[in-house]
Amino acid sequence: MLVLLCAFTFALPARAGNGVYVVTNPNGANAVEAYRRNIKTGLLTYVGRFDTGGRGLAEIGGAQSHALVATRTHLFVVNPGSNDFSTFVLRNDGSLLFMGVTSSGGTRPVSITVSRNVIYVLNQGQLGVAPASCNGFTIGDAELPVSIGTYDITYEAEDIPTDVFFTANGARLVVLLNGSDAIDTFSVTPDGALTLNRRLTGVSNPVGGAMSPVQPFVAFAALDDDTSPRMISIRATGVALPSIVSSASLSSTISPCWAAANPNGKKVWSSNFAAGSLTLFAGKLNGRISAVSTYLPASSSPGSLDIAVDQRGKFLYRLRAFDPAGGAAPVPVIETLQITNSTANGGLQLVQTVSLPTDLQSASPTGIVVTAP
Repeated sequence: MLVLLCAFTFALPARAGNGVYVVTNPNGANAVEAYRRNIKTGLLTYVGRFDTGGRGLAEIGGAQSHALVATRTHLFVVNPGSNDFSTFVLRNDGSLLFMGVTSSGGTRPVSITVSRNVIYVLNQGQLGVAPASCNGFTIGDAELPVSIGTYDITYEAEDIPTDVFFTANGARLVVLLNGSDAIDTFSVTPDGALTLNRRLTGVSNPVGGAMSPVQPFVAFAALDDDTSPRMISIRATGVALPSIVSSASLSSTISPCWAAANPNGKKVWSSNFAAGSLTLFAGKLNGRISAVSTYLPASSSPGSLDIAVDQRGKFLYRLRAFDPAGGAAPVPVIETLQITNSTANGGLQLVQTVSLPTDLQSASPTGIVVTAP
């Protein structure tokens, strides 16, 4: 009996720990930078770099969102330079166990989302060379994704899709189309089948979005509109056409490109690339948002990229990279910001800045995700 018990114990999957992960995305071998996270202080400790088995593509230049996504046990990462995505098992010390690489079904995968056992990968395509697409997968018996195939979506490369994500209940799939100023919403069955496509048009330059954690059919999108940069909330019930619930911004909301919400949905942030700032929006149960205040860093460089909030709603993690003025790229960093009870200064307070390895200065680091056991 003791022998059997020991054998069973060693067969158990690794337990995920508290971690923060970023994709390196250079012109060459792609990898994930891993950090262990203290849940009380939010502080990060470097764990190491883990190769994805695929290749990055620096020319993406941060113009994508959700380049990696996590469940409680696995991490999935896109490789835009080799047209595939990687699967890792999360370990409790913050390290990653590489499982394998899967073809993305298209060209230049830039975003990935997961709900239960279903994954969708967004391929940006390449102008004059390959179309854009959104391709579905299920997680097979060997813990590796297997193509669904039947429900793949094909776009024109000119649509320039930048982000894909499920709504909180997994019943809707949302795709942001930067080039066509549109947002597509699909109804999704539990096995990943897409049954309905409805399009919201006239939304200028959507780049990155986030689901509402509490409203099953509400999502947020950051619009990098030259004349009216703002955050919008949309409703996609599947019964009616998707609609804009509300739109909000401040004068300091400049080039909002990414979004994140805290677990109770009462706070939503836009990450504003050029200004290096973060704008706080108050969220209501009906999905409406209103602009509150902006966190202004001491320096506007590096630019403000992807953001993620931990599962307890205590800390916001931000990836910063590139020089918004177009000069020499600085060394990219990850910031830990404590979420305060104040409505001032974006409801945030900086507690740590961690520099990424210096060789990533010439890469295109992208995506940030927080995991929890």
